[in-house]
Amino acid sequence: MLLAEWHRHLVDAQDAARLPDYQCPTCHEPVRLHRGHQVPPYFAHLPRSACQIISEHESPEHVRGKRQLARFFAPWGPTSFERVLPAIHQRADVWIARKGGPVALEFQCSPLSNGAVAQRTRGYYGLGVRPLWLLGSPYAHQRLGWSLIERFACWLPGWGLCLLFWDVRQDVLVVHHHLHQTAAGDYAGWDARLRSVVELQVGRKPVVTQATVNLPRLRRRWAQAILQGDAGLRPIIEQLYLTGHHLAGFPPVLTTTQTTAPIFGRGLLLWRIVMGAWLFARPTRLTPEQVTMFGQSAFRLVGGRTAGVQFTARRVLPWAQKHLMEDLVRAELLRPTPKGWAVTGTPRWFRDYHDWLKNG
Repeated sequence: MLLAEWHRHLVDAQDAARLPDYQCPTCHEPVRLHRGHQVPPYFAHLPRSACQIISEHESPEHVRGKRQLARFFAPWGPTSFERVLPAIHQRADVWIARKGGPVALEFQCSPLSNGAVAQRTRGYYGLGVRPLWLLGSPYAHQRLGWSLIERFACWLPGWGLCLLFWDVRQDVLVVHHHLHQTAAGDYAGWDARLRSVVELQVGRKPVVTQATVNLPRLRRRWAQAILQGDAGLRPIIEQLYLTGHHLAGFPPVLTTTQTTAPIFGRGLLLWRIVMGAWLFARPTRLTPEQVTMFGQSAFRLVGGRTAGVQFTARRVLPWAQKHLMEDLVRAELLRPTPKGWAVTGTPRWFRDYHDWLKNG
């Protein structure tokens, strides 16, 4: 904690003298001032405290970061430290009395489960407070993936779906913005380092690049994964097997270079391959309801999720479904009808990876 109570007055740790009677502003139990050459001053509860609103361990990064964040976001409105919200048993690291609604900054430097993030976030929104999660160095070194995106990503104007990091050493905000996923399932985005909150309000356009997928490498990787018994791929392999197909022998017509919001689990391409196997398994005609059912089931099979703690992307799956059906119509495998589609052809599957090498 940066603030403690002393004889009914709040005292900032950086201005505090070593006195024996500081108290927690929330529970009024004794707290102790900590200061040293390496650690900025802060207050901490005594061991085995029963306080119901205890902050995470005050690492040097966490203490410095809160003060830096208060300065960085000061243009948004008056800032204060450790605003206690008894209704949700939460203490906001930095509170911004912003015009239009308060903002709570959560500077996260220690592990926190998805459930805990969701609970805190719901609590803030329930009180009409906008939470912003900013991640410290332990998270900056993590590989970008769904676990990180699900817990902490949010939509911001001008930045798309993004993650916010605070670099204490450089005193800058790092925005990992316009998060997306390649067709092969890889997660990606662009970084921007901001030194003022004005830059955050302006936003940044994504770098326009042509997405590519190395299909021979991907087929080879999947063929090896099958031989090695990849547990993540097993449900997909089994479903394809039931339709008489091999993953590494998927038809070229199902390939795509489209990128998506990062919600497709193991990737859009795997989703399209499963869809291609199911759509042509039996029927000669397809209704929109059947296609939607197949699409949702295939989405679950590849590990897709339409929402994180602070965002939803429910329109992405119908978008992907629309593009797949258009591709199959262009390939003259389907023909639109008033009630859906008529099956007019069959995609060419290869028996396995070696058959594709020989005949693809």
